[in-house]
Amino acid sequence: MEIKYKKILVPLDGSQNSFAALAHAVALAKTTEAELHILYVMALSQQLPLASQISGCKIPLYTVDKPEAFAKTIIDAAVASVPETVNIKTHVETGAPTIVIKEFAEQHKVDMIVIGSRGLGAISGLILGSVSGYVVHQAKCPVLVVK
Repeated sequence: MEIKYKKILVPLDGSQNSFAALAHAVALAKTTEAELHILYVMALSQQLPLASQISGCKIPLYTVDKPEAFAKTIIDAAVASVPETVNIKTHVETGAPTIVIKEFAEQHKVDMIVIGSRGLGAISGLILGSVSGYVVHQAKCPVLVVK
């Protein structure tokens, strides 16, 4: 049985692990000539005025104050690190990262998700469960978790 990846999704949050995942996704996309979908999800908590008041918040304050600008910064950095030979599409969505990533993968018929093991939301990861863990268990396609 031959496996052919046509669409690879890499969700980014600006963390080192998410950019490590991007590097792996780029290598896979180059090898398989797959289309690479780069997704940044503006978490709903970034849209709420209370987010900056949460004690121990691990989300950088500037992501709360200017989430669209932060999203653009992440997407621009990602695009700059991908060779021109790789076909990329960029996306910015708003919502709960776990749900958005899962639904995006289903709606776009993604063949594989490459995701960082830990992102910027360490505290919410402890409380709500990690995004990567949720994606591994809920996605309908293979998921590569990068440390």
